[in-house]
Amino acid sequence: MRVGIVGGGILGLTLGFRLGRLGHKVEIFEAAPEIGGLAGPQDYGPFVWDRFYHCILPQDGKLIGLLRDLDLDENLRWTQTGTGYYGGGRFHSMSSNADFLRFPLLSLIDKARLGAIVLYASKLPDPYPLYRVTARDWLTKLCGRRGYEVFWRPLLKAKFGPFHDQVAAVFIWATLKRLYGARSATTAREKLGYVSGGYRHVLVRFRDRLAALGAVIHDGAPVSAIEPAPAGAAAAGCEIAFEKRGERRTTRVDQVFFTGPTRLARGVAKGAFLPVVERAERTYPTGSSYLGVACLVLALKRSLIPYYLLNIGLDDTELTGVVEMTNLIDRQVETKGHHLIYLPKYLDSADERMNDPDDALTTTLERGLTRLFPDYKPAEAVYRKIHRARFVQPLPLVRDAQVSESFPTLEAPFQVLNTSMLACATLNNNDVVGFVDRFVNENGARFPLTS
Repeated sequence: MRVGIVGGGILGLTLGFRLGRLGHKVEIFEAAPEIGGLAGPQDYGPFVWDRFYHCILPQDGKLIGLLRDLDLDENLRWTQTGTGYYGGGRFHSMSSNADFLRFPLLSLIDKARLGAIVLYASKLPDPYPLYRVTARDWLTKLCGRRGYEVFWRPLLKAKFGPFHDQVAAVFIWATLKRLYGARSATTAREKLGYVSGGYRHVLVRFRDRLAALGAVIHDGAPVSAIEPAPAGAAAAGCEIAFEKRGERRTTRVDQVFFTGPTRLARGVAKGAFLPVVERAERTYPTGSSYLGVACLVLALKRSLIPYYLLNIGLDDTELTGVVEMTNLIDRQVETKGHHLIYLPKYLDSADERMNDPDDALTTTLERGLTRLFPDYKPAEAVYRKIHRARFVQPLPLVRDAQVSESFPTLEAPFQVLNTSMLACATLNNNDVVGFVDRFVNENGARFPLTS
C-alpha cells in the first residue's frame, strides 16, 4: 500500500516508521524546511539543541521503546532534577518532600490536601468524568478555596491564560499522574532523561531508517490539496498536491493520514474528504482550541535557577515559567558550557500577540524575567531569540465535554489522525508514540496493514 502522511512531526514520523516496517511505501510531506515539528533542532551558534524544551520520564515506556527500535536507547541519559516555585516575592524549592513540607505559602492542612490530590490522581481508575468539570472547580473542591487561590490559580492563569477557568480537570489529572511517576520512590526526587545530542539525533536516525525502508520525505513541501483520485483512475485512493522548490507537484497514494491540527485539514481536504474532517471535529472537539507559545530562548554564561523548571505563582506574570535545560542535560557536552534557558508564554493560538514582532515579544518576556532576576542584562546573552509555534497543545475545555471514549479506527482512503485524539493525556512524545503504536496494532486486522 502507498501511504501519504501529511506532517513530519513525531506523530507523522513514528507512523511512517511503523508502516514502513510493515512493508508499505511511505511518503511524508512536511511544510517546514526540516522535519521534527515541535521537536525540531535549532542552531544556537556555539551548539545545536532542541528549538523547544523536552524531557523524558522513567515511565515513558512507549517513547523509550521507539528509541530502542531506532537503536538510540544507549544514548539515553538520566539526571536527578529539581522544581522551583516563585511566589510571595521569593524562590522556593519544591524538589523533594522535605521542600514541600517547608513551603511557607500553604498551611499544613493545605499541604496535606495538595499531597492527597497528587496521590488521588495517580490512582484514579476512570478519568473521563473529569472532562465535564473545570480544573478550577475540581481543584477547589479537593484542595480548598485557599489552596486553590494561593497555589493553583496563578499556575492555571500562567499556563492557560483566558482558558484558565474553562480547561477541564482531566488535563490537570494527566499532568499530576505523569509527574508523580517522575519521582523516585526511594528519594522522592525527580528523575528526568534526554537523548544525548537532543532530538536532532532522533530525527537524523528517523530519516536514515525511513530511507532504508524506501520511504520518501518531502520537507519544505506544503500540501495544498488532498482529493479523491480522479474518476476513471486505474486505482482508487487520493491525489496529493504539494509545492516543492516553488513547483507544484502531485502524487497518488492509496491512503492519506493528515497529522496536523484538524482545522488545517479543512484548508486542503477537497470533495468527499471534507465530511471526514467535519466528523473528526465533532468526534474530537478538543481540536477546536489550541495553545500557542512565544518563547524567548537565551544562552548565557551563567545559571539563573538551580532547577529544571521554575513555576511562577503570579497572577499577572508575563512568563508561564522558566526552564533551565542545562540543569537536565550535560552542559559541557551538549551546549559547550553555555546555560540554555527557555522563557515560554502560552497564548490562545488565535491571540493577536502571536503575530507581534520578535522585538515586542522579547521586550515583554524580558520584563517578566527582570521581575524575577533584576540583575539580568540582555547584553550578557550569547543567543537571544524568539521561538514561536501557533499550534502546540489542543485543550480539553468543559464546553467540549462530549469527548469520544472510542479509539479511532482506520478510515480509507483519507483520515485525520492527530494529537486532539489523545484521550486523558497531556501532550508529550510518549503519549504520541503510544497513540501511534496502538492505532497501528489495533487496525491491522480491520484494515490489513501488510503488503
